[in-house]
Amino acid sequence: MKIRTLPPLCLGALLTVGFGTQASAGIFSSNFDMLVVAERSDGRHVQAGPAPYAALDGGYIEAGDPIAGDTPPTPAVVAQSLQNALANQGYTLAAASPSVVLTYHWGVLRIDHRQIRVPYGIKTNLEARIELVSTSQLGAEVENHILLNEKGPGMNPDASAPRLLVGPTETVAEDARQPRIFIIVSAYDYQGLLHRETKLLWRAKLSAREQSGRMDEVIPALLAGGAPYFGQDVTEPKIVETTPRALSASAVSAMPASAESLNLDRQFIDGLLKAEHVSFSGYTD
Repeated sequence: MKIRTLPPLCLGALLTVGFGTQASAGIFSSNFDMLVVAERSDGRHVQAGPAPYAALDGGYIEAGDPIAGDTPPTPAVVAQSLQNALANQGYTLAAASPSVVLTYHWGVLRIDHRQIRVPYGIKTNLEARIELVSTSQLGAEVENHILLNEKGPGMNPDASAPRLLVGPTETVAEDARQPRIFIIVSAYDYQGLLHRETKLLWRAKLSAREQSGRMDEVIPALLAGGAPYFGQDVTEPKIVETTPRALSASAVSAMPASAESLNLDRQFIDGLLKAEHVSFSGYTD
């Protein structure tokens, strides 16, 4: 895994001064670019630190235009990939009394051409795609831009409303147009959940363009490459290069937790997971 810092113009310059062999080899690499969006709820730029955790599977999402052909990884493979990624970062699995409870949703998000356009508003599918690839602040600016041009209400007063998208906001809008394979991991305070309170600690949104590879190899790679950013607060979405990976059946033994095993209220947890599913998928039904 490496962070890509070389812009296209610099790459072109290197090709002209004798680095053509190395650069050309990269063209045929199976590596792909993943987009990392990581935020802490308190907004501080500090590492939250590894903690004893339990994980709840929020389920598979396939939203937008249906396309046949790709097979998603099984829930067991996703659970194992998450557990492996967390272990590599020093997180420990605590079945009975964790410090944090992680929820995760995974799948693919595409443009939904069937969804009816909302007059003077933003389609929920578009809103989900924008939020997948942006921080809260950048996403709010892009949505304000859309509402401003639509002359619609509901703009976020805490964010600017640019008439033109440039720089990071333009990049968010471009990334949101691309069908993306993703996994979203959210961390909640366990003691809060015990008292039916949703205290979000941090959230990491990891995604790649759908053409990056097979979903059962891309999602494990997203977790492996994105785990170092769990608990961090990154000011702008970050591009990280990573390698597709697949788990063999013999390497899968992880199982997600359940509300009952964590002594949490089942109805409350089901409501939390459903609310996340609606937000991340852009579907309200």
